[in-house]
Amino acid sequence: MVEVRFHGRFGQPVGKITRAMGKKLMAEGKHIQVFDGFAAFRPGAPMNSTIRVSEDVIVERSANETTPDVVVVLDNSLFGVTDVTKGLKPNGVVLALGVNSDVLGPKAQNVKFIQLDSEFDRGGEPEEELLKAFKKYNIL
Repeated sequence: MVEVRFHGRFGQPVGKITRAMGKKLMAEGKHIQVFDGFAAFRPGAPMNSTIRVSEDVIVERSANETTPDVVVVLDNSLFGVTDVTKGLKPNGVVLALGVNSDVLGPKAQNVKFIQLDSEFDRGGEPEEELLKAFKKYNIL
């Protein structure tokens, strides 16, 4: 099972992206869980959405404490506001737009950082571009 947590701000299509990716992956025969995590319902508030993907039935049901293999940061201002790497498995992967691994500070030594800028120059749907990047980097 691969667990991917997406970070963004309320008003950005974080949940929409994970659900769209989930539908595409289910069409490929994968087993999926998708759930959102957020606090205040106000524009700009930090939020996250998690997707679990597996070839087998997913029996894990906890949505409270995620331990992602991969973290995708859709709003790079979140690096200064919240710990986007919380719970990230050792040697996990962080993907982000518009920043480099320096935003992680000392945590950069324990993760693989992938800059997504070149992946989004094509102008396609975000979930399509992310799925292509995940396959390119052997995440899914």
